Amino acid sequence: MQTPLVAELITAANTFGANPEYSRAGGGNASLKLDGVLHIKPSGVPLATLTAEDLVPLRIDVLLDALHSEAAVVGDPVQAAATAARVGPSDGRRPSVEILFHALLPEPLVLHTHPLIANAVTCNVNAAALTAELLGDEAVFVPYTDPGVPLARAVERERAAYVARTGNPAPRITLLGNHGIIVAGHTAAEIAERSQRIEAAVNAALAASPTPGTPPAETRQVAQVIATLAPVLAAALGSPSAPTVVVADASEFVRQTTSSAAGAALADGGPLIPDQIVYAGSFPLVVPLDDLGSAPERLAAFRAARGRDPIVAVVPGVVVFGSGADENAAKTALGTYLDALAVARDAELLGGVRTMTSDEREFIENWEAEAYRKAVAAKG
Repeated sequence: MQTPLVAELITAANTFGANPEYSRAGGGNASLKLDGVLHIKPSGVPLATLTAEDLVPLRIDVLLDALHSEAAVVGDPVQAAATAARVGPSDGRRPSVEILFHALLPEPLVLHTHPLIANAVTCNVNAAALTAELLGDEAVFVPYTDPGVPLARAVERERAAYVARTGNPAPRITLLGNHGIIVAGHTAAEIAERSQRIEAAVNAALAASPTPGTPPAETRQVAQVIATLAPVLAAALGSPSAPTVVVADASEFVRQTTSSAAGAALADGGPLIPDQIVYAGSFPLVVPLDDLGSAPERLAAFRAARGRDPIVAVVPGVVVFGSGADENAAKTALGTYLDALAVARDAELLGGVRTMTSDEREFIENWEAEAYRKAVAAKG
């Protein structure tokens, strides 16, 4: 399928997907509407490499019926809706789990991303007020809601409330609490302009915020800390038949941020967005600099408390480690956690960090759709 509208969508998806400030590990999704059919990115396919041939066609009327239906569904209601709405034979690809809010929005192009700068607002304890202050009637804010049917219904509910309050059509910018943004329009240029409008508004607020004093970064024996802990983590998290790769970052940003209030909030309070859970885990293993020898015991305690291995380990003020089955997975874990640190730092400047609640993160931890997305992305 090649039309001007398809070309516009691919341009927007590839442009923002190639920018790690908007999309890490291929996260986010994109769609277009044409003659009553929603053409949407498949789960696990990166925005950066999305092509017209990748798009999965689904009937919009069937999706909207599923969104508003109260009938009981066996299994995942999103996948049931996707199966019922599929145009043509199935080729095994799953459409994005967010098909319902894509179908709901009236504009022909929809792009959903997870921008670090916007998430300083969406992952903020004052997210709703900040959205109103920074973007006014140009945006709708939706408090964190579990993905799939609940989130699509929440988007619809907040849009209807906006229309009732203002008497105007719902805006084409939506901020999703502890998640990301949705931007809709008719062209790639419109999508870019609205995304950049959010970025400019948040950057201006950050520039106007007083910068708190930061604790001195720990620079002592960084190389020794890495040399000590990296092999311990690799041995403990892997096995001879399935070795684990460990990578590290001890940059000035890491040393400053992990020893700050924002870094502590992230380490102790839990994840900020679903992608962090998927690629970096809900919590890091924390090993204090003055007690490096306790790493094995702390790892055992982490496993006992969390029921799983850590993916990321932090020595506050010194270094962050990411682990994975291969170097790419380890770098993705590390990069995802560094993204979360950047978001937490900026959210702290704008009022305070809001981490996901235990119910919110446990839904993502146990959601089969996210495990599928991670598996497909890893194969790619």
